[in-house]
Amino acid sequence: MTDWNPLDPDYENVFYDLSSWTTDHQSEMTAALAQADIPHAWVETELVVPAEFEDKLDTIFDRLEQELGIGSTAVVGGVAEEDDVTEYELDEYTVAERRDLTEMLITARITHRWLDSTLIVPTPAEALVDGLLDELEGDEVIFDDIDVGSESDE
Repeated sequence: MTDWNPLDPDYENVFYDLSSWTTDHQSEMTAALAQADIPHAWVETELVVPAEFEDKLDTIFDRLEQELGIGSTAVVGGVAEEDDVTEYELDEYTVAERRDLTEMLITARITHRWLDSTLIVPTPAEALVDGLLDELEGDEVIFDDIDVGSESDE
């Protein structure tokens, strides 16, 4: 596997946006991947692995998220292949909009994972995510009880 290049467009890779993880959490992931002999690379805060290791990586994600307290206990369910999940194709969203959505998901304590521009969440969180997407599309993003964007109707 020494020929693997994470930026080779001909190679099927899986990208995980871990911008919500702390540097310590990212270091723990790096150590776990090295221990499991999974080739990986970091492109800024995105973790890149060959697609053939996706199932193995999901197991590592589940373990680390539980051990490190990452994700949410507010929504039951994980985001592994065997879990009941809902996927949102968000190709039309900019990187900045996806970053805003990630912040909203973290604030709402919704377990999630990104696969390229596809958001994956536990199905029980679908109604919450739909509401967040509506807020984002309406420019009504609220952080710290401060309404940013359009004015509310009275």
